[in-house]
Amino acid sequence: MTLIAIGGAEDKTGDMAVHRRVLAESRGAQSRVCVITSATSEPEAAKKRYEDVYRQLGVADCTVLHIDSRAMAGGDAVCAALEEADVVFFTGGDQLRLTQMLAGTRGFEMIAEKYAAGTLVIAGTSAGAAAASTLMICGGDPAKAMEKGEVQMTAGFGFVPGVVFDTHFSERDRLPRLFNAVASHPSTIGIGLDEDTGAVLHRDGTMEVVGSGTVTFVDGKNLRDCNLPDVERGEIFKAEGFRVDRLASGQRYDLKARRPS
Repeated sequence: MTLIAIGGAEDKTGDMAVHRRVLAESRGAQSRVCVITSATSEPEAAKKRYEDVYRQLGVADCTVLHIDSRAMAGGDAVCAALEEADVVFFTGGDQLRLTQMLAGTRGFEMIAEKYAAGTLVIAGTSAGAAAASTLMICGGDPAKAMEKGEVQMTAGFGFVPGVVFDTHFSERDRLPRLFNAVASHPSTIGIGLDEDTGAVLHRDGTMEVVGSGTVTFVDGKNLRDCNLPDVERGEIFKAEGFRVDRLASGQRYDLKARRPS
């Protein structure tokens, strides 16, 4: 099983290194790609963008599904398309909309089963990446990122247990937000994905960085002097002991060992 979490704004007109890697993890240009645009409020524009991307990369079989209801997500047409897919690609938009439309449906269960069986590559960009983990960041005021309770989190799809993804990471200065998420869930590894950058999850539990930016890993296992339980909601909390590793393309991080490999 392979999953590629992408930080958003991936190159769609140049060398398209991230998209090329998505295809390389499956059957290359022979891959049957299913793009799911449920997260976006502009599905027609997203449809055209990704049809153009995969056409340029030589993919002849690209299906775009805008699943806008849970009934549709469990319907025969959607399930038939997913059954044929080698790659499922979740676009950006609103990750909460994405999980609301799909989680727990027949279509989602088919995706999860094929992924677990190793017959499906899952990729997601921006909202599509944020939804991939068990814990999902779904909102919050960036100016209040180190205040208790100000980073909104809920359940994601759970394809990658024990982590939480954040996207557009360096571009939007989201390290404080990831500190908050990890301090609230210290056993979780925070993964901050820059734009045009992906983290490829391999079967051995390592994540490989691809693309033009970096991926930041925040580990709270050795967190100390954290006063989060003692302050009131809306108050700034303090914590020490975060381990932060920032890796560039080609480097790997071992999720089990919780360090670069």
